[in-house]
Amino acid sequence: MATTVTVSTSAASAVSVKSSKTTVASVVVAPSSNISLGSLTNVDIADVADGEALIYNSANGKFEGGTVTSVVTSIVGGSF
Repeated sequence: MATTVTVSTSAASAVSVKSSKTTVASVVVAPSSNISLGSLTNVDIADVADGEALIYNSANGKFEGGTVTSVVTSIVGGSF
């Protein structure tokens, strides 16, 4: 039997999952405000240079540094 626990708080929280007989799991969950992009599994920042943007590469399923080749110069929104 799988159990899903959702912690919705900005403070550190102790979470215990217990059955009627024993403690199955116990973990302390603490939020972190200092997460780098490079620590994310779907972001590759190995060769990112100044002025580049993160662009999604569907071939490997990751965001990588690259040059933006097209820029939107105008938006026609219609009549309001």
